[in-house]
Amino acid sequence: METSGLQAGGPVTAILMASGFSKRFGGANKLLYPFRGKALVLYTLELVSAGGLFENIFFVTAFDAAAALAARFKGITIIRNANPERGQRESIRLGVEAAEKTVDFEDGHYIFFPCDQPFLDGESLQLILNARRRSHIVQPFYRGEKGSPVLFSRTFGAELAALAPGEHGRDIIKKYPDKLIRVDTPPREGPSPLTDIDDPEMLAR
Repeated sequence: METSGLQAGGPVTAILMASGFSKRFGGANKLLYPFRGKALVLYTLELVSAGGLFENIFFVTAFDAAAALAARFKGITIIRNANPERGQRESIRLGVEAAEKTVDFEDGHYIFFPCDQPFLDGESLQLILNARRRSHIVQPFYRGEKGSPVLFSRTFGAELAALAPGEHGRDIIKKYPDKLIRVDTPPREGPSPLTDIDDPEMLAR
């Protein structure tokens, strides 16, 4: 993966969100479900831990088994989510607050990974990182469809940490449409790099 020029946009903290209840997956923890020979969450863990792209990596989870997988990787800090019922906003809050306590940078960014995207690749991730700018948000698109991971300038940190019940990162994107930088990932054969696995039917396809 090409990494030249990354510092021009300021350092990036990766926050991996792995506390969901996988309701559409029949109650089983989808991040632990085997996909092409390994647990689904491992694809994201392997991607973010390669290449030295991130200032820090935080893995936010409510599950012992997921934490055990993340513990295999050097440089990943595991944060236990004691209130996963609060939804994705709790993982966002925990990740941002941990970053603010440990990271010393003025012009930085957070990028949030949902951990259920086995086709996300280094090329697509690099496009997102290269587009970052202070006081902006970067979101990837594929054939016109928006997806994840989404990158936020640190200037949005306070709002991310204070999301109200029912709110998500996308609410901040809607609030600041003039701050959104759209990145179009190149068309390819096979699944989109932004595909997320939501249910067993999608996994089978």
